[in-house]
Amino acid sequence: MSTFRNDPLLGIAKALLTFMMVIFVIAIVALGLGAAIMIAVKGAVISKLVENGASPDAFWAILLLLPLLAVMMMLSFRFAKTLRAIVRTVETGDPFIPDNADRLRQMAWLTLIMQIAAIPVGAIAAWIENATTQLGEVEIVSDISANGFILALVLFILARVFKTGAQMREDLEGTV
Repeated sequence: MSTFRNDPLLGIAKALLTFMMVIFVIAIVALGLGAAIMIAVKGAVISKLVENGASPDAFWAILLLLPLLAVMMMLSFRFAKTLRAIVRTVETGDPFIPDNADRLRQMAWLTLIMQIAAIPVGAIAAWIENATTQLGEVEIVSDISANGFILALVLFILARVFKTGAQMREDLEGTV
């Protein structure tokens, strides 16, 4: 039995990751419903936007933004699910396996894709913010972060470390 099984940090990490995954699913559903409702009541939404001084094109920008945000939530869900799988291998005391190297590489790609996806999301959000200035204070925050790119780099490097560790372990087991 692993000494990690009773590690409170791993338990907290698993619980937090599971909670985050639930939140991501709720957000995905909410964004999908929001887009569907906007389409269903398109005329009313456009007239309300125009009535409050916004451009009618803001409707289309918002409608485009919702699925982009849903995709980002899906990527975040996948990231959390993959990290939770790694946490489980640490809990069992066997983290240096080829699967974890693959998981870390997947997480690196997910991080990189999310950072790149933030570019059009930020552009659309800025456009919406400008188009709705008459509505009062509308502030949409979308950030392209150097930290995200650094995280992707760290994950790619850790994936190689784990791959090398797994290979060394296999070599060692073969010599014993």
